[in-house]
Amino acid sequence: MNKIEEMENYLPPFLTKVREMSEILQAEAPEFEHQNNDIFDLTDQLFITTATWGLDRWEALLNVTKEPGDSTEIRRLKLISKTSNIPPATYQAIEQALNRFIKNPSAQVRLLPKEYRFDVDINIDDLQNVRELIETLENMKPAHLAYTFRPGFNEQLKIKDTVVMNHRRYRKIKELRVGYSVTLDNNEVVLT
Repeated sequence: MNKIEEMENYLPPFLTKVREMSEILQAEAPEFEHQNNDIFDLTDQLFITTATWGLDRWEALLNVTKEPGDSTEIRRLKLISKTSNIPPATYQAIEQALNRFIKNPSAQVRLLPKEYRFDVDINIDDLQNVRELIETLENMKPAHLAYTFRPGFNEQLKIKDTVVMNHRRYRKIKELRVGYSVTLDNNEVVLT
């Protein structure tokens, strides 16, 4: 149903047959359509996930700096990250926040409580937004914990080689006798 038909439904039937009323509806329908689109666009700016031209206002409110090369999506992710930091942070919350910036969520946080630190493992193929990842980590991590950011490959490696290790202990000169072997111990380990 187009806007003209929608507006005609509000009128009594006899008025829809008047030529002047029909022309008024044809003139005003595009204006009402434009006004509705503007209202919906303005409403979209009230939410970070749908904002476009309103992101500047959100960044000013939340004190988030806009980098020259940031896309609209990255700007939204920074704002969502800033608004969703609710202490205390658990390792699952840190993983979830980091995975927002990663194409294929691969972030894993491993706690090392006795060392007062944690490791963050991320697949090296997913490191497009390193600055945002580190900024999110710095904002979310507890102040008393350190972290190690470890990009790596999450692929299984198959070793198709054989390694032979010999651990030989030789006799000292004063231990050598006729008939004795030069080696005291000869331990061999085969790794396949």
